Amino acid sequence: MALNKMEGFKFDGTERLAADYVKGILQPITTCAIWDQIWNFQAKPDDLLVSTYPKAGTTWTQEIVDLIQNEGDVDKGLRAPTHIRFPFIELMIPSVASVCWGSWYDHVKGWWEAKDQHRILYLFYEDLKMNPKHEIRKLAEFIGKNLDDEVLDKIIHHTSFDIMKQNPMANYSSIPTEIMNHSISPFMRKGEVGDWKHHFTVAQNERFDEDYKKKMANTSLTFRFQF
Repeated sequence: MALNKMEGFKFDGTERLAADYVKGILQPITTCAIWDQIWNFQAKPDDLLVSTYPKAGTTWTQEIVDLIQNEGDVDKGLRAPTHIRFPFIELMIPSVASVCWGSWYDHVKGWWEAKDQHRILYLFYEDLKMNPKHEIRKLAEFIGKNLDDEVLDKIIHHTSFDIMKQNPMANYSSIPTEIMNHSISPFMRKGEVGDWKHHFTVAQNERFDEDYKKKMANTSLTFRFQF
């Protein structure tokens, strides 16, 4: 990895963030610069790791976890932006891929297999959208919290897409514009299941289905792409 690429680096918001390879995985250059710290990170027994592929419900899950841990105290959730309350580390199951953060297939299958050897709760975005109370209760029990219906309902409300989109501690509006320009691409888009139908052509969907079928053939893990 070429850490010297960080020297004089300045992102002006008009180009994609620079990237380089670390351990065979393409990562943002800012991650490359601190990779030794990430690689040597030692978790504590009571640490909770939220591991998601980018744009797969990460912030949503973080906000739910924070409110569960604080037993629905919304004011505590306003103490700092999400990225401060939940420090990020780029923890990957190694793979070789040509996109940042590695292959989505390797990510989801790797964690699915790991759940048989470690205490891992696997959540699906679609399940959270369809039945948030059930999934949040399940997550709370995994964390070790027994929350009543009133607290669960409060968490559901304050982690709904519309509420989070207006929450400056969750919508990343506190990030400087030169790093994240929401007028070009808002951090929180729609929060919908099945929005791919508004973007994929029939031919693109057929290509995706073919690729998905081939690369997910050797796993019991399945996903829903619409309700």
